[in-house]
Amino acid sequence: MNINRVLWLATTILFTLTGLMCGWALGLFYTSQKTPESSFVDPRLHNVVVATMALGGAILMARLGASVAKAIISGLGRVHELSVVDRVLGIFGVLLGLVFGALITAQFDIPGIAENLAWTIQLIKLCLMAVSAALGMALMQGMRGEMLRAFPVLDENNSSPSGSCAPKFLDTNVIIDGRIADLCRTGFLEGPIWVPNFVLNELQYIADSSDSMRRVRGRRGLDSLNAMRALTLTVKAATPGSPAETMPAVQVLSDIPAAVMRTETVDEKLVVLAKEMGGTLVTNDFNLNRVAEMHGVKVLNINELALALKPVVLPGEEMTLTISREGKEAGQGVGYLDDGTMVVVNDGRAHVGETCKVTISQVLQTVAGKMIFAELRSPKGAGDDLFNENGNNDFPGRPGGGARRKSRS
Repeated sequence: MNINRVLWLATTILFTLTGLMCGWALGLFYTSQKTPESSFVDPRLHNVVVATMALGGAILMARLGASVAKAIISGLGRVHELSVVDRVLGIFGVLLGLVFGALITAQFDIPGIAENLAWTIQLIKLCLMAVSAALGMALMQGMRGEMLRAFPVLDENNSSPSGSCAPKFLDTNVIIDGRIADLCRTGFLEGPIWVPNFVLNELQYIADSSDSMRRVRGRRGLDSLNAMRALTLTVKAATPGSPAETMPAVQVLSDIPAAVMRTETVDEKLVVLAKEMGGTLVTNDFNLNRVAEMHGVKVLNINELALALKPVVLPGEEMTLTISREGKEAGQGVGYLDDGTMVVVNDGRAHVGETCKVTISQVLQTVAGKMIFAELRSPKGAGDDLFNENGNNDFPGRPGGGARRKSRS
């Protein structure tokens, strides 16, 4: 049931009935007025005038009720975005202000006051009660730090949703990627992992697409989910000392909040869902990552994880590399590290298909990733390591030996 729709309908009906009764009463009052000669309204039109004024009052109050209902729903939405401690402090502040205002306004009950001043006194009382409620709320909000120290359970930063057991929500791209299954298998992800039903529907729509490429990607995502369902995760208990629970690595979430279903796109639904349930969004989509961070939603991006786990390569370091293809520039060869990082080797085109020793010369970090440049080490011929660059003997303990070998060559 949509609570906001019921609230809007109830408020509109209440205002409509109020307008209907007010218009009816006003119509009766108008038609009952008379002049010394005759009445204001022809008796034959008495019922028509009353019905018309009642209908007009109902229409006007219905429009007003719809506007008031929208304002109330908007205000409740903003209240829903507040933290638990802010709601508690606001309620206690209003109650404290009303009690204080009632004590003050009790002094205005003066017996024998003139009737024309009674409405003025009531208006003053109403204003004093409103001001007292606002002051009480402001006073309690100023004690927010003390309240959190006295009741730390109200602090959302220390509650379990933001800890290791916070629910994690998968988007469509990270499911199709397939690496999330391997990540769950290693045990690095803790807590429940959920796939919302609207993500599963989108994945099924992709798997049934007429485009062969999209169909393959969708089926790969479904296979990844089936592989994850065979795994189990250990969920830490919310209370210390309680035993940990074992649950499937991934579960389908069907109970979606109404605020999530009011959004249109799948990405918007995911961001609102993670924010509503205090969870974490697992994705490899750069744009979704940025949008979620702007809304204050914690994001686990597996691309950033893969980038952080890449081995660090420094200039001057030597390594063995297989040159797999030619580069774009003349004489260049291209090889790849175990993590897929591309290495451009100068003068490596002639050694395509060979495994050579290279020396890292430069490392560049670009938007697309890391690019490494290397120089090919020139292999020495047989016996060349016996001599230095000047042709001298490298082994002074064996006089003349190296010179004789050089002379024979």
